[in-house]
Amino acid sequence: MCTDAAHPWVGAYWPAAHLIGYEHGFVSMAADMARSLAGEKPALPLPDFEDAFRTQCVLEAALRSARSGAWVRPDTLA
Repeated sequence: MCTDAAHPWVGAYWPAAHLIGYEHGFVSMAADMARSLAGEKPALPLPDFEDAFRTQCVLEAALRSARSGAWVRPDTLA
């Protein structure tokens, strides 16, 4: 929950015990990206192209596995 006192975005959201919607995660990510572009440190680590590449390898392995019915290791697709 982003409403815990220790969370870096606590000041931007509702008080504790108020639920936050799915879309707020994207708002928080956009805020961190803007902070980073402004030369400030983001509240949480930002993903990079390496993270995106590894994610794509996992997705590709899942597709190939579904087509073939066999296990496909994501690390063999790099």
